[in-house]
Amino acid sequence: MKGLSFITVAIASAVVMLVSGMVRAAGQPAPVFTAQQVATGKAAFAKVCAGCHMPDLSGSNEVPPLAGMVFIDTWRDRTTKELYDYLSAEMPRGGEPQDKETYLSLTAFILQANGATAGETPFAASTAMPIGTVTQAQGSR
Repeated sequence: MKGLSFITVAIASAVVMLVSGMVRAAGQPAPVFTAQQVATGKAAFAKVCAGCHMPDLSGSNEVPPLAGMVFIDTWRDRTTKELYDYLSAEMPRGGEPQDKETYLSLTAFILQANGATAGETPFAASTAMPIGTVTQAQGSR
């Protein structure tokens, strides 16, 4: 009886792992931020970033786009932490630095603009997922 219970638990665990793997294999990105962070990031972007990066995140002249193939090609193999660290250390150029929560929200907004989906867990400065695994944008690879 105990052996049967162990086998049932083992099979159930294997099915859960298999289904989880199939969902990831089907291209479902892992959520690493909340919808509230995206909303806050969108407002902050409009106020702090859109003047250079354009309201649609397309960039202009020497200012790189923050959404689309060029962004994905540049950031796909880098982590969400690297993006956060870069934004918080370098942006806005020539402007007032923002607080930690604003940079967290800006990172969430940029990830969402590239196809990532919100979840239940807030993005944190230590969240280090490869950007290519959380976004749905494919870039030119």
